[in-house]
Amino acid sequence: MNSVPAAEKKNISGLSRYLSPIEAWALAFGCAVGWGAFVMPGTLFIPAGGPLGAALGLLVGTVVMLIIGKNYQYMVNQYPHAGGSFSYAKKVFGHDHGFFNAWFLGLAYIAIIWANDTALSLIARRFLPGVLQIGPHYQVLGYDVYWGEAMFSVAALLLVGFICVRGKRLAVRLQVLFATLLLLGVLACFSAVAGIHEGGPDSFEPLFATDRIPISQVFLVMSFAPWAFIGFESISNSVEEFRFSTKKTYSVMAAALITGFLAYGLLAIIPVLVMPEEYNKWPAYLAELGNLEGIKGLPTLFATNKALGDIGILVFAVAALGGIMTGMIGNFIGASRLLYSLGQNNILPSWFCELGKDNTPRNAILFITLISVLIPFVGRTVIGWTVDVLTIGAAIAYGYTSAAAYVTAKKNGDKLVETTGIIGIIMSVVFSIYLLVPNIWDISTMARESYLILAVWSILGFVFFRYIFNKDTEHNFGQSTVAWLVLLFLIFFSSLMWMRQSAHVAMETVIKETEAFYNVEMDTLGIQRNRFRTETEETFLEREAENIRESLMWSSTIQMLLIILSLGIMFNIYSAIRNREKEMELDKVKAEEQSKAKTMFLSNMSHDIRTPMNAIIGYIELSKHLDEECRACRKEACGKDVPQKRLDYMNKIKAASQHLLDLINDILEMSRIESGKIELEEKPTDLCVIMRDTEDMFATQMKTKGVTFKVDTSGIIDRNVLCDASKLSRVLLNLISNALKFTPKGGNVTVTLSQQETCSIASGENKEDERYLNYEFSVKDSGIGMSEEFSQKVFSAFERERTSTVSGIQGTGLGMAITKRFVDMMRGSIRVVTAPGEGTEFIVTMKFKPALKTELTEEKPDAAPRIVEETIDFTKKHLLLVDDIDVNREIAMMLLSTAGFTVDSAVDGKDALDKVAASKPGDYDLILMDIQMPVMDGYEATKAIRALPNPALANIPIIAMTANAFNEDVQNAKDAGMNGHIAKPLDIPKMMETLQEVLG
Repeated sequence: MNSVPAAEKKNISGLSRYLSPIEAWALAFGCAVGWGAFVMPGTLFIPAGGPLGAALGLLVGTVVMLIIGKNYQYMVNQYPHAGGSFSYAKKVFGHDHGFFNAWFLGLAYIAIIWANDTALSLIARRFLPGVLQIGPHYQVLGYDVYWGEAMFSVAALLLVGFICVRGKRLAVRLQVLFATLLLLGVLACFSAVAGIHEGGPDSFEPLFATDRIPISQVFLVMSFAPWAFIGFESISNSVEEFRFSTKKTYSVMAAALITGFLAYGLLAIIPVLVMPEEYNKWPAYLAELGNLEGIKGLPTLFATNKALGDIGILVFAVAALGGIMTGMIGNFIGASRLLYSLGQNNILPSWFCELGKDNTPRNAILFITLISVLIPFVGRTVIGWTVDVLTIGAAIAYGYTSAAAYVTAKKNGDKLVETTGIIGIIMSVVFSIYLLVPNIWDISTMARESYLILAVWSILGFVFFRYIFNKDTEHNFGQSTVAWLVLLFLIFFSSLMWMRQSAHVAMETVIKETEAFYNVEMDTLGIQRNRFRTETEETFLEREAENIRESLMWSSTIQMLLIILSLGIMFNIYSAIRNREKEMELDKVKAEEQSKAKTMFLSNMSHDIRTPMNAIIGYIELSKHLDEECRACRKEACGKDVPQKRLDYMNKIKAASQHLLDLINDILEMSRIESGKIELEEKPTDLCVIMRDTEDMFATQMKTKGVTFKVDTSGIIDRNVLCDASKLSRVLLNLISNALKFTPKGGNVTVTLSQQETCSIASGENKEDERYLNYEFSVKDSGIGMSEEFSQKVFSAFERERTSTVSGIQGTGLGMAITKRFVDMMRGSIRVVTAPGEGTEFIVTMKFKPALKTELTEEKPDAAPRIVEETIDFTKKHLLLVDDIDVNREIAMMLLSTAGFTVDSAVDGKDALDKVAASKPGDYDLILMDIQMPVMDGYEATKAIRALPNPALANIPIIAMTANAFNEDVQNAKDAGMNGHIAKPLDIPKMMETLQEVLG
């Protein structure tokens, strides 16, 4: 009986075994390196990390890929089926995850084919200038497309596709040939360049790039690993075609990764070894690459040409051609086997499963070829955006394979692979974050258009899944929501990032054009800033602002359409799953209400913060515009009253800032109330004094507005009670402020305090009756009133009545909510009586324990700032200002210097301690200390100063000047040994009062 040769044996799937280890290495190596190895190392790796940083980063990246390769090898042995990462995700996590994985990985492989194919035109432009730049010519997004070049790329595509369809053995033999040429070419280029290198080790300086710390540079280069090595895993798609043991898979992948590391590393070092004579260091040379023409713009080609002359150009061309061809052939084979596997699993039509005479997935290759022939006609720019997205596909595939390896290894008790699986998962997440978040390492990762392509591709994934789901008679799909939530997140996030990047680009354009316009105009001699000139400038600025608005509008519209479309498709899929499975969801009303409340809260908070910020920014811009007007006109002819206008603007900025501060304080106070951090502090209090102080506080405001204001305490018998005076005052302040705000000129506001019948409440162990006094506070106004509907929710946070009457009245929207919380804390009640156009009355009822008059403590000296009888001469005072924020120090030093102080500064508590310890007694009269600082905070610094052996230095007055402004923060400052507390934002009069009080 004759045996069938190993090369002709078929798997159950129909694929035949023909790949040897060396052929598998050529596929993995060629896919991982490709054309990019000749361009990116010198333009990306070295600028990002310097010679040493690039080498270490590539080494670490290679180690990470070796770990991920171990996960692939484990899964290859567990599931030796075509499809690679798709098959592993499908087997371990289900068909939904498998599809999600394959959707992005398939685009990655095909995009690499496009990138390598169109690189042929770039080589032709360098080596055969003008030869292929024939036929129709047009530009696509700034890239010149010539039909001659495009047809040349199409011919290469058709040739590679034909080879892969008609002769897979010929294809892999060519792959081995080109991979060998690529590797030998890289070694030849490096050896030749190294042979003429002069300068020794010093020429490598600086070893790292100068704009980041070394470890961050190494990590940054390491983060490029998915882009650099994607494709080494492509042989896992062809595992059914191995004619060697799958146990050797790791050796093949490791060999591909190590040779890939050598290719990238050696090519990265070449621009450092040899460069044009006008440059003596690599940073200067690489910084100018974008401005250089000819072979100087390709560092590897320039160095090789300088080392070997015209032969060097030939060596480079052969090696580059090897990179391009290995990238195309290898990814044609990898992608076609992936599509073949998808067809076998009924994700793609069975047409993709049809095999050629030598058991090659013929139709899958034809499909790749047909969709690729149009790509050269759209130019390299669009392909570059798509290539950005392919790295996302690599990170997803690596993450799924690592997760599948971890789950499977844990089930099998394989501790080593459990560890490599966890590392692979973590690194895949790190890679994804780096790729998706713009400028996370201060270097651009994805173009803004790439985010749009990612979002569109994700939506197409939803659409195609819907098609698959309808044809799924075996109920394989629709079992998991995680994959679709991740896909939905990608849509939302990528569309949001696209919108953000688009807005950023639009803003930069406007700024540059505006700056250029003014620079030209202002540099031109004899320009008169007359009315026509001003109107021209305003028209220009309005036009540019309109450009921004239009850009943002279109970005927002497209984003909204993407979100709506994806939500519609998602809902459709979800409805089909529910109808098919006939499952009922659990009641989520409570969760939805909480989500709605949170959304409403955030929406209102965003509105209320942006409103004063709009005023602040607007008036600042107007003030800057006044400066420009001042510089442009003659002083004697100025009639614009700029100082008065600026003063008006500053006053409005101050008012808006105060409103914003009030809002922040109210939000923080609401948070503290709801978290239970605020407690009652009941002390003997004279209610009539509180009412009188409140009357004094509002009398001037009421008079200024023309509102009649009356406070009536005639109905009080027992005025001395035990209560929290500050919270009661806050309740009255909020209610009266509200009345003043909504009462027009000519109206009236009446505040009444009356005593009701006394009641007794049983308490204590013996149930003895405690005597309580009942009081009723009424705040009544003749203002605009409220509707009955709104009066039901007036005490809810951020609630306002939306009518034309109140639309222009500002407020934080939290005053009434805080009032209600304080009343509840004091065991009282509050109600409202109102009607539109008939005014409003808030009625607060409270119960207080009586207090004897002798129990009352005189707290007025503490309640108001102490008046210093003698004014201090600040010009003789020397302060030490401690703050880690530059702008805070600058502002405080200017304010203090204006008051006459001599001011030294320290950047943190340790710096302040060192300066005080090194000073002489009398050098510093006082220390202003921030609290939250790096190295050593304000509390630690104060305690350390107080512990100094020299009493004169240890007893220097210290005042906390901090944004920590709660009562406990004031107490913490005292406990740490400080003499006072000044809250930020700085209230200048209060700050000077505190300084005068402490220094006095």
